[in-house]
Amino acid sequence: MDCGAPFAVSVNGLALELADWGGGEGGRPLLLLHSLAAHLHWWDWTAPSWTARHRVVALDFRGHGGSAHAAPPAYGFEDHARDVEGVLSALGLRPIVLVGHSMGAYVGAVVAARRPDLVEALVIADMLSTWTAEQAGAAERQAGRPPADFATRAEAGARFRLQPPDTTATPEMLRHLGESGVQETAPGRWRLALDRAVFRHPPVDPWPVLPGIRCPTLVIHGEGSRVMGRAAAERVGEAIPQATVATLPGAFHHLVLDQPEAFSAAVDEWLTAISPS
Repeated sequence: MDCGAPFAVSVNGLALELADWGGGEGGRPLLLLHSLAAHLHWWDWTAPSWTARHRVVALDFRGHGGSAHAAPPAYGFEDHARDVEGVLSALGLRPIVLVGHSMGAYVGAVVAARRPDLVEALVIADMLSTWTAEQAGAAERQAGRPPADFATRAEAGARFRLQPPDTTATPEMLRHLGESGVQETAPGRWRLALDRAVFRHPPVDPWPVLPGIRCPTLVIHGEGSRVMGRAAAERVGEAIPQATVATLPGAFHHLVLDQPEAFSAAVDEWLTAISPS
């Protein structure tokens, strides 16, 4: 499996991990932004398919994967957005296509609205657009859970599960996500590469942000998603001046895992459609 070439940059006082799949010269550069409590290797099944035409890079958000934890904890959407802007400046990638899933889509929306000089196009993939007291309580419970320890990387892979659990991802894919999402903290102790304080983010409220996005935007959701249904996707699309709304058949919330080939193709076809003639 092509997992990209790892490297790191220092942004806002933190070492942030990235992976670079390279790609076609002259094509649009893509920066891939993962979901909450995930990591950049969630893109391992989609990123390689874009390299024939695009330069493809993925980021581990602060507190996730190989990126440093913020001390004291600072995991608001604005914090992540400033990191993305810093990464784009450090790498000289502009204008960029931001491809974000879930929280990554929210962060991408913030960056696109605030920095139109940096963002040429935006993909919002299955983004949460409401925030209830029940969701806030669940997030706080996640933040307060003690970290799980594993005796081996393989054990972490075998025990890995998605939340929400609906998925068509194969056991091999889930194993890869679990194995690539842990670090050895002591001999014989492997732990999720995640600062659980990331769950203590501000309430989700994209509605003040969305009208400020002026670049072409693809809003795409999983057909069976319990996070972003068709009505929610259409409402988000209606709030963005240049939005296209699409449904990915046979996919749930984790659409980049459920239907990676179809997701990649949908994004590529849309990018082709918005290209200048």
